[in-house]
Amino acid sequence: MIEKWKRIIQSARHPLAITGAGISVASGLPTVSSRWRGIPLREIFTLHLFLNEPDRFYRCYREVLLGWNAAKPNPAHLALARWQIPIITMNIDGLHQEAGSPHVIELHGNLRELICLGCDSIFSSDLARTDNFPLCPSCQGRLKPNIVLVGEEVHHFSSAVDWVGRSDVLLIIGTRLEMAPCNQLPKVASRTGATMIRINQEAERIVPAILNIKPNESVHPFHQ
Repeated sequence: MIEKWKRIIQSARHPLAITGAGISVASGLPTVSSRWRGIPLREIFTLHLFLNEPDRFYRCYREVLLGWNAAKPNPAHLALARWQIPIITMNIDGLHQEAGSPHVIELHGNLRELICLGCDSIFSSDLARTDNFPLCPSCQGRLKPNIVLVGEEVHHFSSAVDWVGRSDVLLIIGTRLEMAPCNQLPKVASRTGATMIRINQEAERIVPAILNIKPNESVHPFHQ
């Protein structure tokens, strides 16, 4: 199967990767089913908790941030970056950018930033390391992690649909794409005739193996 996938990728002109939490497991990061002090992360990272129990929300956020900031790209991230394959990711860890990937759509935002709910200014997440509830240095508005919480819409979805519609090979790595609206992306690929390669486990081994070939010089990356 790996040799077959290598041939498919070698002939691709518009390869694209969609990545989920599974690609970062080898970097020591949790999946959506992981827990914080016995509570599923998906029950903590909600808009309701942020608005109604901000101190509790930020206690969890700071602990998660410490662990995630210590993570490093694994061989799967690095292989995608070497090929400069455009990436649509549901991850918030920023490991694709750290690996060197230049074209990344972050559907769920990222942990690097805080956004002011008052003036929309963007600040480094470092502001959340000490204050119980960080406020905007410009307008004193509430600062929210620039991530998509449960109850919010994903970012840049129309751009993601456009990228998928222009791809001829779609790598789906570390995600089953079961949740809306991301579950629509494989349907877009099916309509346009793109070949889909699904890698749900051992991404850190399989992705470098299928990309262990000279990058195709005719590959044309997408741009945001």
